[in-house]
Formats: sequence, structure tokens, C-alpha cells
Amino acid sequence: MPVKLDRCVKKVQKQGQDKSSAYAICSKSTGYKVGKGSTKKKKKWVKRKESFKQFFEQTNYYNDTLHPKFWTDDNFNEEVLNSIIEIVDEFIKDDDHITPEMIEDIQLTGSLANFNYSDHSDLDIHILLDFANINKDETIVKRALDGKRFIWNLRHNIEFNNHEVELYFQDIHEPHVASGLFSVQDNRWIKKPVHDPPEIDQRDVEKKAEQFRAEVELMKEALNEVDDKEDLALINKRAKKLKDKLMRMRKEGLAGKGEYSVENLAFKNLRNDDTIAELNGLIIKSYDLMFGEEAVMEKKKKKKKKKKKKGLQAWLLSLVHALFSTDPSHSPKPQRYPSGI
Repeated sequence: MPVKLDRCVKKVQKQGQDKSSAYAICSKSTGYKVGKGSTKKKKKWVKRKESFKQFFEQTNYYNDTLHPKFWTDDNFNEEVLNSIIEIVDEFIKDDDHITPEMIEDIQLTGSLANFNYSDHSDLDIHILLDFANINKDETIVKRALDGKRFIWNLRHNIEFNNHEVELYFQDIHEPHVASGLFSVQDNRWIKKPVHDPPEIDQRDVEKKAEQFRAEVELMKEALNEVDDKEDLALINKRAKKLKDKLMRMRKEGLAGKGEYSVENLAFKNLRNDDTIAELNGLIIKSYDLMFGEEAVMEKKKKKKKKKKKKGLQAWLLSLVHALFSTDPSHSPKPQRYPSGI
């Protein structure tokens, strides 16, 4: 079951709904439905296809006010504010390299410090430090702090008003692009957002996002057709490269036209429809298969009538063959590759 759907079902059940009702409610809110080939014992969940226009409208991407459960007349919820400070104190209390005195500020940024929040928004809390005070090699510091942050976010699932807390370390010298920035530590606005609904070409956003979706679908298909270590390494490398490209696209969009750039909105669309989660899953799965040959071979022996995998080159050829025939079973060897392959 998709993680987002599973979390929703558990939350709704805690509110007193039975399992069947919880599935119905969460299927609608998360966009997942039971796919073809499902059985009572094993359900296949698929994401409902929706246009960016639907996504934009249904999530109320740009709101008239700041989130009412966190803000009252531009004042941040005091109970949540104190809890966040307490969480940060707990986060660093056993660290040998960070003391409370080293924290320059604790800041809330992102969509919950702005008008573009949705049900998927996190409370993005940035802990500002001077990395040079920890070690002169700031690259090592960043990697170590990112590791600490990753482990904490992995082990904890703290929420306020159904929005998860995500902690980040940020160097005080690192430029941070945000139209809304609030100091939790000092309980004041650093940069107050201005309500200005953006004009967005939804077609451009959907076109940009679809390029990445298509690539992920191809990699998923390819991964199911290979078991050679070199082929798996190629898929793993390509998946990582695609993720880097995606993150770079978002960064450039934020630095250029900000939160409402085509690049950032495409990124959010891909995050909300779980394409990014699928890409992360591809990276992990291809890596595991690369270094788990014995386990993979053992599983293959146990499965009866296991379909023989084609391999990456044969899989590519099968895609090429499809260009030459409308008959799915037709697979003559083409005389040459089409241009670009």
C-alpha cells in the first residue's frame, strides 16, 4: 500500500472510522484507487490521473489567508511555536558538536509561511548555524548534519494539525530564497509574504512534469526486464541522474521566478502524485538488486514458470520493434535503429 494512503487510513481509523470507511475517505483525498488485477488478499493501488488544473484547484494552491490553524492575524500559534523550540532542543541536546549557544536562529519557511500551502505541506524548520564553527571543511559538516537530520526524520513522525515537522540544518552564509520567512526563535517575521495570486500557465507545468513521469515509467519497465549487474548499475545511475536533474530544476526555478515558477510547480506536482517517491524507490531497488544477486537468484528458483527477463538491450529492441508494427507480438529485427536511439 502506498505510504501516503497507509498513513491516512491509520489517522482516520484513530478518529473512529472503520477500516472500510477509512479506505473510502483516504482513496478520495489521496487520489489512490484499486487497480486492475487486484484480489481480496492483494490489492494493487494506482494513482488516479488528474490534470494540473484539477490539482491546482483541488488543493487550493493559493489561499486567501495564511493557514488558520497556525496563524491568527499574522501571529504564529504560540503552542506550536514553543513545541518546535522544544523539539530543536531535544534534537541537539546529545550532540557533541552543537550547543544551544551555536544556534543563530530557528526559522519557519516554505508554504506554511506563505499563502500557497496545501494538505501536503510540511512545517519546514531550518536550524541556522555557522558551519565553520564546527569544522573548517564545511562540506564534511553539511554531510554529517544532513545524515543526522535524515536519521531524525526517519525515526520521528511529529505532526501539528496534520502537517509533518521536517528539520533542516542551514549554514548562516547560505543564501535562502523565500518570499515568506518567520523566526520561530524570536517570534517575528523576517520577511512577511505579500498576498499576490500568481498567473500560471498550467500547460507548461504539466508538460514539464510529464517529461519526468515518462522517464520514471520507462525505468520501472526496464528494471522489470533486467537482472544483469551491469544493466542494473546503468538503471541506478540513470535514476540518480534524473533525481539530480529534478532537484537542480527546482533550485533554478526558485532562484529565478520563485515559488510560482514552472519548475517549482512541476516539482510539487511530481511530489504530490508520488512520482518522486517512485524514483527514490527505483534508486533503492536497483541498488539492492545489484548487490543481492544470490538472494535474487534464490527467489527466481522458487518461483514456478518465471518469465525469463530480456536484459536491457533486448528490452530496448522490443521498444524499437513496436515502432515497426501495430501487432504487439510482431518482433522482426529492424535493419537500423530509428534516429536518436
